[in-house]
Amino acid sequence: MMRWVLAGLCVLGVGGLVAAHAQQKKGAPPDPVLMPAERIPSESEAKLTDRMKRHGADLIELTHAVTVLDRKAIAQTADRIRLDTAFTLRVDGGVVLDPKFQQLDQQLRERVTELATAARSYDDAALAPAFGHTMETCVRCHVSYLKRGTKPR
Repeated sequence: MMRWVLAGLCVLGVGGLVAAHAQQKKGAPPDPVLMPAERIPSESEAKLTDRMKRHGADLIELTHAVTVLDRKAIAQTADRIRLDTAFTLRVDGGVVLDPKFQQLDQQLRERVTELATAARSYDDAALAPAFGHTMETCVRCHVSYLKRGTKPR
């Protein structure tokens, strides 16, 4: 029964995010100009690729942990993402100098912190929205920076 409640909360959370985003876009100024993915320097791209491979593995683990409500794994994986993001921001170079990338990077750290907090406090009502907000940040970054034509991993 609890899983159905969590699944329902996930659906409602995603729906709410979509509606809020649509409402925000109506009166919001246009997004700042972003560094096109094609202009990311190749050496920085290699560093980011290594980082994103780690994030990809963490995302799979995080998604599974949220699905089965493994709160300990949720908190540990969210902390790992937060620490990896903060550490590697200093060494990636290139695209990290872009203010939009820095904003998304900071937002990711904040959102995985919220996710870890919800997991540790057994706050199931906050868990699904926190996971949705985390995924929203990932998708926003990929839309802006993932090279066009990159094959899914």
